[in-house]
Amino acid sequence: MQDGKMISYIILIVCVQGSVLTISVIYPHPHKLLSISIPENRALKRSLGFIEDTYYNFTELANKYGHETEEYEVTTDDGYLLTIFRIKTKCVTPRPYPIVLLHGIMDSADAWILAGPELGLGYILANNCYDVWAANHRGNQYSRKHIKLNPNTDFEFWNYSIDEHGYYDLPAIVDHVLNASNKEKVYFIGHSQGTTDFFIMTSIRPEYNNKIHLSIQLAPVAYLKHLKIPLANFAAKQTELIKNILDDISLQELLGKYEIIHPVLEQLCQVAPVPLCEFILQLTTGYKDGISPRTLSVAFGHLVVGVSAKTLSHFGQLIQSKKFQRYDEGREINLQKYGSENPPEYNVSKITSAVLLMCSKNDLLSSLENVNELSSRLPNLVEEYVVQDKSWSHHNFLWGIKAPEYVFNKILGYLKKYDQI
Repeated sequence: MQDGKMISYIILIVCVQGSVLTISVIYPHPHKLLSISIPENRALKRSLGFIEDTYYNFTELANKYGHETEEYEVTTDDGYLLTIFRIKTKCVTPRPYPIVLLHGIMDSADAWILAGPELGLGYILANNCYDVWAANHRGNQYSRKHIKLNPNTDFEFWNYSIDEHGYYDLPAIVDHVLNASNKEKVYFIGHSQGTTDFFIMTSIRPEYNNKIHLSIQLAPVAYLKHLKIPLANFAAKQTELIKNILDDISLQELLGKYEIIHPVLEQLCQVAPVPLCEFILQLTTGYKDGISPRTLSVAFGHLVVGVSAKTLSHFGQLIQSKKFQRYDEGREINLQKYGSENPPEYNVSKITSAVLLMCSKNDLLSSLENVNELSSRLPNLVEEYVVQDKSWSHHNFLWGIKAPEYVFNKILGYLKKYDQI
């Protein structure tokens, strides 16, 4: 009982350690941040026959496939500590501009290399003499740190939406790469929410357009008016209710790397990647086929690695409002924060740097109609490239068997063209 209200939420945790099954029951306290952690057990995974790439981290994966890496920690203006991985090229003379890679929602830098040396875009770019920097959002397993706040106990750590990803995270990443490489501009390649962050940064902090030589947006996400995912549209209608419940039980970190959902998915996708993992991607992105079973198994060891409740709430608001706008804090806070009752839209016409959009007909998350709306508003659109394969969807851009043919060759062609500009 708290303030006259009965807290009735009960959370069950099932954890397997060797042959011991542990079940914990937690009654969340409404004024303490709820955090559920399950330590990784690599010995158990090896004994169960996991593909080792499933549980290797970024550095381990890169080293396994012959690439030397460096790890950097970047501090944002609001105090978050972000990890960036650098894949060092083996070329004597690197190409003129470094490349910043930024992953999508509930993902990490691992996304760019987990498919292996033939399909990992990070490896392919490094092999083509580019200085590659794979960044991480605040809140995932690599960037779950702050100069003052504790992610396990401080509610405020998770008080961010995609606004902060674009306003704080990406600018700090770009500035670090420019300083470390002693360059004036970078290439940017984003996937899914990584593209959203870019559109936010370059519209609300337009001076960063001068630091981008070319951006390449894979499965871009900004306008969600024509979202074609029934589950997401249904959840979006309940955005306020869901956020209020999560606030009431102080659950602000969702689907973290070491929470129960991740290890369950990781285990199940080792056993049955095709029916199970494909079904999950079908529900969330419209996936049909084109990613190998092995890559699916490995990918679900790296996907679902944490997101703030406020970030998911923000996407729900974008779906409901049918606008690309800042987080709606409610009338009173909006007036204080934005000077208006409603949150302002992001003005993408301020994105003056060169932009290449890459999309497909079957991506239900980044639908062609939504990408068309975005492209119509961009003043310096290089091309809106549509993959014609009818089975091509959201994650095929990263891990598709035909990604080198459909996507990566196109990327390399544009990069080499802009190397000369």
